[in-house]
Amino acid sequence: GAPFTAKIHTDPNHIVVSGQCLAATAVGKPSFFTLSNVSGNIEDIEVAIDSPSGEEVSAQVQDLGSGTFKAEFCPKIAGEHQIYISFREEQVPGSPFACKVYNVTAIKVRECVKGIVGKPVTFLVET
Repeated sequence: GAPFTAKIHTDPNHIVVSGQCLAATAVGKPSFFTLSNVSGNIEDIEVAIDSPSGEEVSAQVQDLGSGTFKAEFCPKIAGEHQIYISFREEQVPGSPFACKVYNVTAIKVRECVKGIVGKPVTFLVET
């Protein structure tokens, strides 16, 4: 009989996760990525980020409307972080994502002794 209620479950395989910060970002810089094609609400999404030291990095998820969500985080230490994203307790495709977090203040360029203006030169960058 009518009316009736139909429960529609979104397959996590249809969710698209995108953003440059999934691959690399800087220490102390607010970073974000987006989830789109989501047929659900904010309670259905879970984001967990593990730092190289094993500490969890907090992430805030925001509903942007039209099935799109934004997850923002701010890593505190350099190294590879694991970003786990699940929808209704199922991992989305690609999760966990390996995010390389770098410290721009730790990058050093060694002296270049044989450099000639206008010519290619090789030098060492230490991170």
